[in-house]
Amino acid sequence: MKKYMILAAAAVVAMAACTKVEISDDSPAQKVTFQAAGYSAQTKAGTNVSVFGDFKAFKSRAFLHAEGVDLNADYTLKTDSYQEFFTSAGETISPYNSSNAIITNPTTETNDVAYWAPSHEYYWPKSVHSFVNFVGWYGTDGNNEVNPTVAYAYDATAWTATMTWNYSNATVGAAGANLLYADMAWRYQGNPAANYGLNGLSSGYNKGVPMIFRHALAQINVKAYALAATAESGEPANTALTASENTVTDGNATWTIKLTNVKITPVITSGKLVLTNADPGTNKTQEWTGIWALADGASAGDLALPGGTEVPINQVAKPAATGTDGDVIAKTCVVPQDLNSSVVLSFNLDITTTYTSPAATHHEIIPISIKLNDDLGTPKWELNTKYTYYLQINPSQKRVRFDPVLAVDWTEGTTTEVIK
Repeated sequence: MKKYMILAAAAVVAMAACTKVEISDDSPAQKVTFQAAGYSAQTKAGTNVSVFGDFKAFKSRAFLHAEGVDLNADYTLKTDSYQEFFTSAGETISPYNSSNAIITNPTTETNDVAYWAPSHEYYWPKSVHSFVNFVGWYGTDGNNEVNPTVAYAYDATAWTATMTWNYSNATVGAAGANLLYADMAWRYQGNPAANYGLNGLSSGYNKGVPMIFRHALAQINVKAYALAATAESGEPANTALTASENTVTDGNATWTIKLTNVKITPVITSGKLVLTNADPGTNKTQEWTGIWALADGASAGDLALPGGTEVPINQVAKPAATGTDGDVIAKTCVVPQDLNSSVVLSFNLDITTTYTSPAATHHEIIPISIKLNDDLGTPKWELNTKYTYYLQINPSQKRVRFDPVLAVDWTEGTTTEVIK
Protein backbone atom coordinates (compact mmCIF):
# COMPACT_ATOMS: atom_id res chain seq x y z
CA MET A 1 0.00 0.00 0.00
CA LYS A 2 1.29 3.48 -0.96
CA LYS A 3 1.25 6.40 1.38
CA TYR A 4 1.89 10.01 0.31
CA MET A 5 3.47 13.07 1.84
CA ILE A 6 1.67 16.06 0.30
CA LEU A 7 3.51 19.39 0.36
CA ALA A 8 1.14 22.27 -0.40
CA ALA A 9 1.91 25.98 -0.54
CA ALA A 10 -0.15 26.72 2.56
CA ALA A 11 0.52 23.78 4.85
CA VAL A 12 2.54 20.61 5.35
CA VAL A 13 0.47 17.51 6.08
CA ALA A 14 2.36 14.37 7.16
CA MET A 15 0.75 11.00 6.76
CA ALA A 16 1.99 7.60 7.89
CA ALA A 17 4.88 6.44 5.73
CA CYS A 18 5.71 3.02 4.40
CA THR A 19 8.85 1.89 2.67
CA LYS A 20 8.48 4.45 -0.14
CA VAL A 21 7.65 8.14 0.02
CA GLU A 22 6.53 10.18 -3.01
CA ILE A 23 6.06 13.96 -3.19
CA SER A 24 3.02 15.44 -4.87
CA ASP A 25 1.51 18.91 -5.22
CA ASP A 26 -2.08 19.98 -5.59
CA SER A 27 -1.14 22.69 -8.11
CA PRO A 28 1.55 23.18 -10.78
CA ALA A 29 4.65 25.26 -10.06
CA GLN A 30 4.01 28.98 -10.43
CA LYS A 31 6.48 30.86 -12.60
CA VAL A 32 7.74 34.27 -11.52
CA THR A 33 6.21 37.24 -13.37
CA PHE A 34 6.36 41.00 -12.90
CA GLN A 35 4.23 44.04 -13.33
CA ALA A 36 5.93 47.27 -14.37
CA ALA A 37 4.64 50.78 -13.79
CA GLY A 38 6.28 54.13 -14.25
CA TYR A 39 6.05 56.70 -11.50
CA SER A 40 5.78 60.47 -11.80
CA ALA A 41 5.59 62.59 -8.67
CA GLN A 42 4.95 65.64 -10.84
CA THR A 43 1.62 64.45 -12.24
CA LYS A 44 -1.44 64.08 -10.05
CA ALA A 45 -0.57 62.78 -6.62
CA GLY A 46 0.24 59.09 -6.69
CA THR A 47 -0.37 58.69 -10.42
CA ASN A 48 1.52 55.84 -12.07
CA VAL A 49 2.14 56.07 -15.80
CA SER A 50 3.22 53.71 -18.55
CA VAL A 51 6.88 52.69 -18.67
CA PHE A 52 6.89 52.34 -22.46
CA GLY A 53 7.80 55.98 -22.92
CA ASP A 54 11.09 55.16 -21.15
CA PHE A 55 11.96 51.54 -21.95
CA LYS A 56 10.78 48.31 -23.57
CA ALA A 57 12.52 45.98 -21.08
CA PHE A 58 14.37 46.29 -17.78
CA LYS A 59 16.85 44.33 -15.68
CA SER A 60 16.41 42.67 -12.31
CA ARG A 61 18.41 40.94 -9.60
CA ALA A 62 16.75 38.79 -6.96
CA PHE A 63 17.85 37.41 -3.61
CA LEU A 64 16.44 34.16 -2.19
CA HIS A 65 16.21 33.30 1.50
CA ALA A 66 15.26 29.62 1.52
CA GLU A 67 14.05 27.44 4.37
CA GLY A 68 16.66 25.01 5.61
CA VAL A 69 19.48 26.90 3.91
CA ASP A 70 19.27 30.64 4.59
CA LEU A 71 16.84 30.57 7.53
CA ASN A 72 17.42 29.45 11.09
CA ALA A 73 15.34 26.70 12.67
CA ASP A 74 12.90 29.31 13.98
CA TYR A 75 12.63 30.80 10.45
CA THR A 76 14.56 33.94 11.31
CA LEU A 77 17.09 35.08 8.73
CA LYS A 78 20.68 33.97 8.93
CA THR A 79 23.05 36.92 8.75
CA ASP A 80 25.56 35.28 6.42
CA SER A 81 23.50 33.35 3.91
CA TYR A 82 21.35 34.08 0.86
CA GLN A 83 21.15 32.79 -2.73
CA GLU A 84 21.11 34.54 -6.08
CA PHE A 85 17.63 33.73 -7.37
CA PHE A 86 18.62 34.78 -10.91
CA THR A 87 22.31 35.35 -11.55
CA SER A 88 24.61 37.99 -10.10
CA ALA A 89 24.48 39.79 -13.48
CA GLY A 90 20.68 39.92 -13.32
CA GLU A 91 18.02 38.97 -15.84
CA THR A 92 16.37 41.01 -18.59
CA ILE A 93 12.62 41.30 -17.93
CA SER A 94 10.46 41.76 -21.06
CA PRO A 95 6.73 42.12 -21.76
CA TYR A 96 4.99 39.02 -23.14
CA ASN A 97 1.66 38.75 -24.96
CA SER A 98 -1.11 36.27 -24.31
CA SER A 99 0.56 33.84 -26.74
CA ASN A 100 3.68 33.84 -24.52
CA ALA A 101 5.78 35.72 -27.10
CA ILE A 102 7.95 38.75 -26.32
CA ILE A 103 6.46 42.05 -27.52
CA THR A 104 9.42 43.64 -29.29
CA ASN A 105 8.12 47.21 -29.60
CA PRO A 106 5.29 47.87 -27.16
CA THR A 107 3.92 51.38 -26.95
CA THR A 108 1.03 51.05 -24.48
CA GLU A 109 -0.41 48.48 -22.09
CA THR A 110 -3.09 47.78 -24.70
CA ASN A 111 -0.53 45.96 -26.88
CA ASP A 112 -1.75 42.59 -25.54
CA VAL A 113 0.66 42.66 -22.61
CA ALA A 114 -0.16 39.55 -20.62
CA TYR A 115 2.77 39.68 -18.19
CA TRP A 116 6.45 40.64 -17.74
CA ALA A 117 9.01 37.88 -17.23
CA PRO A 118 12.63 36.84 -17.82
CA SER A 119 13.44 34.84 -20.94
CA HIS A 120 14.22 31.81 -18.76
CA GLU A 121 11.30 30.65 -16.64
CA TYR A 122 11.87 30.77 -12.90
CA TYR A 123 9.52 29.25 -10.32
CA TRP A 124 8.61 30.37 -6.85
CA PRO A 125 10.12 28.45 -3.89
CA LYS A 126 7.93 25.80 -2.34
CA SER A 127 8.12 26.59 1.37
CA VAL A 128 5.77 29.12 2.92
CA HIS A 129 8.77 30.39 4.86
CA SER A 130 11.05 30.96 1.86
CA PHE A 131 10.90 34.31 0.07
CA VAL A 132 12.60 36.39 -2.64
CA ASN A 133 13.58 40.10 -2.72
CA PHE A 134 13.69 41.87 -6.11
CA VAL A 135 15.63 44.86 -7.46
CA GLY A 136 14.76 46.40 -10.85
CA TRP A 137 16.42 49.08 -13.03
CA TYR A 138 16.96 50.47 -16.51
CA GLY A 139 19.88 52.61 -17.67
CA THR A 140 21.35 54.08 -20.85
CA ASP A 141 23.62 57.03 -21.66
CA GLY A 142 21.89 57.39 -25.01
CA ASN A 143 24.29 55.04 -26.75
CA ASN A 144 25.23 52.23 -24.38
CA GLU A 145 23.64 50.33 -21.53
CA VAL A 146 24.38 51.75 -18.09
CA ASN A 147 23.96 49.44 -15.11
CA PRO A 148 24.30 50.21 -11.41
CA THR A 149 26.38 48.21 -8.99
CA VAL A 150 23.98 46.28 -6.74
CA ALA A 151 25.25 44.92 -3.42
CA TYR A 152 23.31 42.85 -0.91
CA ALA A 153 24.54 42.09 2.61
CA TYR A 154 23.56 41.97 6.26
CA ASP A 155 24.20 45.41 7.72
CA ALA A 156 24.23 45.49 11.55
CA THR A 157 20.48 44.97 12.03
CA ALA A 158 18.94 44.01 8.66
CA TRP A 159 19.64 42.68 5.22
CA THR A 160 20.26 45.75 3.07
CA ALA A 161 20.55 46.34 -0.66
CA THR A 162 22.76 49.12 -2.01
CA MET A 163 22.42 50.43 -5.55
CA THR A 164 25.22 52.67 -6.86
CA TRP A 165 24.92 54.59 -10.11
CA ASN A 166 28.04 56.18 -11.61
CA TYR A 167 26.90 58.49 -14.38
CA SER A 168 29.01 60.57 -16.72
CA ASN A 169 27.65 62.07 -19.90
CA ALA A 170 30.44 63.89 -21.69
CA THR A 171 28.03 65.06 -24.37
CA VAL A 172 25.38 66.55 -22.13
CA GLY A 173 21.94 65.94 -23.54
CA ALA A 174 22.69 62.80 -25.54
CA ALA A 175 19.36 61.70 -26.99
CA GLY A 176 17.74 58.94 -24.97
CA ALA A 177 19.97 59.14 -21.88
CA ASN A 178 17.89 57.82 -18.98
CA LEU A 179 18.27 56.08 -15.62
CA LEU A 180 15.38 54.51 -13.69
CA TYR A 181 15.12 52.29 -10.63
CA ALA A 182 12.16 50.45 -9.15
CA ASP A 183 11.00 50.44 -5.55
CA MET A 184 12.49 47.28 -4.03
CA ALA A 185 10.06 44.37 -3.65
CA TRP A 186 10.67 42.62 -0.33
CA ARG A 187 9.69 39.14 0.89
CA TYR A 188 7.61 37.95 -2.08
CA GLN A 189 6.50 34.29 -2.12
CA GLY A 190 4.29 34.28 -5.20
CA ASN A 191 2.71 36.44 -7.86
CA PRO A 192 0.25 38.79 -6.13
CA ALA A 193 -3.19 39.07 -7.67
CA ALA A 194 -3.55 42.77 -6.95
CA ASN A 195 -3.20 45.34 -9.72
CA TYR A 196 -0.79 47.83 -8.17
CA GLY A 197 -1.80 51.40 -8.87
CA LEU A 198 -1.86 51.45 -12.67
CA ASN A 199 -4.97 53.64 -12.64
CA GLY A 200 -6.69 51.96 -15.54
CA LEU A 201 -3.70 52.05 -17.89
CA SER A 202 -3.76 48.27 -18.13
CA SER A 203 -6.58 45.79 -18.53
CA GLY A 204 -5.68 43.87 -15.38
CA TYR A 205 -2.86 41.80 -16.86
CA ASN A 206 -0.43 42.72 -14.10
CA LYS A 207 -0.33 39.65 -11.93
CA GLY A 208 3.21 39.71 -10.71
CA VAL A 209 5.85 41.34 -8.53
CA PRO A 210 5.22 45.10 -8.63
CA MET A 211 8.02 47.18 -10.16
CA ILE A 212 7.23 50.87 -9.64
CA PHE A 213 9.93 52.90 -11.38
CA ARG A 214 11.35 56.32 -10.57
CA HIS A 215 13.69 58.48 -12.62
CA ALA A 216 17.17 58.86 -11.16
CA LEU A 217 17.94 61.93 -13.27
CA ALA A 218 16.25 65.28 -13.82
CA GLN A 219 14.78 66.18 -17.21
CA ILE A 220 15.11 69.54 -18.97
CA ASN A 221 13.02 70.81 -21.88
CA VAL A 222 13.11 74.27 -23.48
CA LYS A 223 10.28 75.32 -25.81
CA ALA A 224 9.62 78.57 -27.68
CA TYR A 225 6.74 80.25 -29.49
CA ALA A 226 5.76 83.66 -30.84
CA LEU A 227 2.99 85.80 -29.39
CA ALA A 228 1.75 89.28 -30.22
CA ALA A 229 2.14 91.50 -27.18
CA THR A 230 -0.73 93.39 -25.63
CA ALA A 231 -1.08 96.79 -27.23
CA GLU A 232 0.05 99.80 -25.24
CA SER A 233 -2.56 101.99 -23.60
CA GLY A 234 -4.41 104.06 -26.16
CA GLU A 235 -3.21 101.93 -29.06
CA PRO A 236 -5.43 99.77 -31.25
CA ALA A 237 -5.19 96.06 -30.49
CA ASN A 238 -2.32 94.22 -32.14
CA THR A 239 -3.33 92.03 -35.04
CA ALA A 240 -3.22 88.34 -34.15
CA LEU A 241 -0.23 86.46 -35.47
CA THR A 242 -0.51 83.46 -37.77
CA ALA A 243 2.17 80.90 -38.54
CA SER A 244 3.54 79.53 -41.78
CA GLU A 245 6.70 77.61 -42.54
CA ASN A 246 9.52 79.12 -40.45
CA THR A 247 7.72 82.48 -40.19
CA VAL A 248 4.97 84.31 -38.34
CA THR A 249 2.96 87.21 -39.71
CA ASP A 250 0.26 89.69 -38.75
CA GLY A 251 -0.75 90.30 -42.36
CA ASN A 252 1.35 93.42 -42.64
CA ALA A 253 4.80 92.30 -41.55
CA THR A 254 6.33 88.86 -41.72
CA TRP A 255 8.94 87.83 -39.16
CA THR A 256 11.50 85.12 -39.69
CA ILE A 257 12.60 84.28 -36.14
CA LYS A 258 15.46 81.97 -35.33
CA LEU A 259 17.23 81.07 -32.10
CA THR A 260 20.90 80.23 -32.47
CA ASN A 261 23.67 79.16 -30.11
CA VAL A 262 21.12 77.92 -27.55
CA LYS A 263 22.70 76.55 -24.38
CA ILE A 264 22.45 76.21 -20.62
CA THR A 265 25.83 76.57 -18.96
CA PRO A 266 27.62 75.49 -16.83
CA VAL A 267 26.01 72.09 -16.26
CA ILE A 268 27.55 69.31 -14.14
CA THR A 269 27.84 66.23 -16.34
CA SER A 270 28.84 63.50 -13.90
CA GLY A 271 28.01 62.23 -10.43
CA LYS A 272 27.34 59.24 -8.20
CA LEU A 273 23.99 58.19 -6.78
CA VAL A 274 24.11 55.78 -3.83
CA LEU A 275 20.75 54.30 -2.80
CA THR A 276 20.01 52.00 0.13
CA ASN A 277 17.03 49.83 1.02
CA ALA A 278 16.80 47.84 4.28
CA ASP A 279 14.55 44.82 4.90
CA PRO A 280 11.24 46.14 6.30
CA GLY A 281 10.43 42.72 7.75
CA THR A 282 7.15 42.49 5.86
CA ASN A 283 5.96 41.76 2.33
CA LYS A 284 5.94 45.15 0.60
CA THR A 285 7.51 47.40 -2.02
CA GLN A 286 9.69 50.07 -0.46
CA GLU A 287 11.32 53.27 -1.76
CA TRP A 288 15.09 53.69 -1.78
CA THR A 289 16.85 56.46 0.11
CA GLY A 290 19.91 58.35 -1.10
CA ILE A 291 21.19 61.45 -2.88
CA TRP A 292 23.44 62.36 -5.77
CA ALA A 293 27.01 63.12 -4.73
CA LEU A 294 28.73 65.72 -6.91
CA ALA A 295 32.40 65.92 -6.06
CA ASP A 296 34.21 69.23 -5.86
CA GLY A 297 35.53 70.07 -9.30
CA ALA A 298 33.04 67.73 -10.99
CA SER A 299 33.19 68.04 -14.73
CA ALA A 300 30.95 70.72 -16.16
CA GLY A 301 29.95 71.70 -19.66
CA ASP A 302 27.12 73.09 -21.73
CA LEU A 303 23.65 71.70 -22.21
CA ALA A 304 23.76 72.91 -25.79
CA LEU A 305 22.60 72.37 -29.32
CA PRO A 306 25.32 71.53 -31.86
CA GLY A 307 27.22 74.64 -32.95
CA GLY A 308 25.49 76.62 -35.67
CA THR A 309 22.12 74.93 -35.23
CA GLU A 310 19.21 77.26 -35.97
CA VAL A 311 15.79 76.69 -34.46
CA PRO A 312 12.94 78.41 -36.36
CA ILE A 313 10.03 79.79 -34.33
CA ASN A 314 6.88 79.06 -36.29
CA GLN A 315 4.26 78.60 -33.57
CA VAL A 316 1.94 81.23 -32.20
CA ALA A 317 0.40 79.25 -29.35
CA LYS A 318 2.04 77.85 -26.24
CA PRO A 319 3.13 74.26 -27.01
CA ALA A 320 2.02 71.42 -24.80
CA ALA A 321 4.57 70.17 -22.28
CA THR A 322 4.25 66.72 -23.84
CA GLY A 323 5.46 66.03 -27.37
CA THR A 324 8.14 67.81 -29.40
CA ASP A 325 6.25 70.86 -30.70
CA GLY A 326 8.21 74.02 -30.07
CA ASP A 327 11.32 72.24 -28.81
CA VAL A 328 14.44 74.38 -28.65
CA ILE A 329 16.25 71.93 -26.38
CA ALA A 330 14.48 68.58 -26.58
CA LYS A 331 13.70 66.57 -23.44
CA THR A 332 17.12 65.83 -21.98
CA CYS A 333 18.11 63.99 -18.79
CA VAL A 334 20.80 65.60 -16.64
CA VAL A 335 22.44 64.94 -13.28
CA PRO A 336 20.37 66.53 -10.46
CA GLN A 337 22.23 69.58 -9.13
CA ASP A 338 21.97 72.93 -7.42
CA LEU A 339 21.82 75.94 -9.73
CA ASN A 340 23.73 78.99 -8.62
CA SER A 341 23.45 82.42 -10.19
CA SER A 342 26.07 81.57 -12.80
CA VAL A 343 23.87 78.97 -14.54
CA VAL A 344 22.22 80.70 -17.48
CA LEU A 345 20.06 79.90 -20.48
CA SER A 346 21.47 81.92 -23.35
CA PHE A 347 20.83 82.26 -27.07
CA ASN A 348 20.88 84.71 -29.94
CA LEU A 349 17.49 85.99 -31.05
CA ASP A 350 17.75 86.39 -34.82
CA ILE A 351 14.81 88.35 -36.32
CA THR A 352 14.28 89.41 -39.92
CA THR A 353 11.26 91.64 -40.54
CA THR A 354 9.89 91.81 -44.08
CA TYR A 355 7.28 94.16 -45.54
CA THR A 356 5.79 93.54 -48.97
CA SER A 357 4.14 96.86 -49.77
CA PRO A 358 6.28 98.80 -49.98
CA ALA A 359 9.12 96.30 -49.86
CA ALA A 360 11.52 96.62 -46.93
CA THR A 361 13.64 94.24 -44.85
CA HIS A 362 15.25 94.70 -41.44
CA HIS A 363 17.56 92.24 -39.65
CA GLU A 364 18.58 92.08 -35.97
CA ILE A 365 20.59 89.61 -33.86
CA ILE A 366 20.02 90.14 -30.14
CA PRO A 367 21.98 88.21 -27.45
CA ILE A 368 19.76 86.99 -24.59
CA SER A 369 20.92 85.64 -21.22
CA ILE A 370 18.51 84.35 -18.55
CA LYS A 371 19.56 83.17 -15.08
CA LEU A 372 17.69 79.98 -14.18
CA ASN A 373 17.86 80.66 -10.46
CA ASP A 374 17.34 84.42 -10.24
CA ASP A 375 15.11 85.01 -13.29
CA LEU A 376 13.17 81.75 -13.58
CA GLY A 377 13.03 80.69 -9.93
CA THR A 378 14.72 77.31 -10.33
CA PRO A 379 17.22 76.86 -7.48
CA LYS A 380 17.92 73.21 -8.31
CA TRP A 381 17.17 70.33 -10.67
CA GLU A 382 15.86 67.42 -8.60
CA LEU A 383 15.71 63.75 -9.53
CA ASN A 384 12.48 62.37 -11.00
CA THR A 385 11.45 65.95 -11.85
CA LYS A 386 10.86 67.47 -15.28
CA TYR A 387 11.52 71.18 -15.90
CA THR A 388 9.92 72.78 -18.95
CA TYR A 389 10.99 76.34 -19.81
CA TYR A 390 8.99 78.43 -22.28
CA LEU A 391 10.46 81.28 -24.30
CA GLN A 392 7.78 83.69 -25.50
CA ILE A 393 8.95 85.80 -28.45
CA ASN A 394 7.03 89.05 -29.09
CA PRO A 395 8.01 90.18 -32.59
CA SER A 396 5.39 92.97 -32.77
CA GLN A 397 5.66 94.25 -29.25
CA LYS A 398 5.68 97.91 -30.27
CA ARG A 399 4.47 99.55 -33.42
CA VAL A 400 6.50 102.45 -34.72
CA ARG A 401 4.66 105.71 -34.10
CA PHE A 402 5.62 109.34 -34.78
CA ASP A 403 4.89 112.46 -32.79
CA PRO A 404 5.39 115.38 -35.19
CA VAL A 405 5.86 118.88 -33.71
CA LEU A 406 7.66 121.97 -34.92
CA ALA A 407 10.75 122.95 -33.10
CA VAL A 408 9.41 126.55 -33.11
CA ASP A 409 6.39 128.17 -34.61
CA TRP A 410 6.72 130.58 -37.49
CA THR A 411 8.41 133.80 -36.45
CA GLU A 412 7.01 137.04 -37.71
CA GLY A 413 9.57 138.89 -39.78
CA THR A 414 9.59 142.60 -40.81
CA THR A 415 6.46 143.50 -42.74
CA THR A 416 7.09 145.74 -45.70
CA GLU A 417 4.40 147.23 -47.79
CA VAL A 418 5.26 148.44 -51.28
CA ILE A 419 2.87 150.78 -53.10
CA LYS A 420 3.26 151.47 -56.75
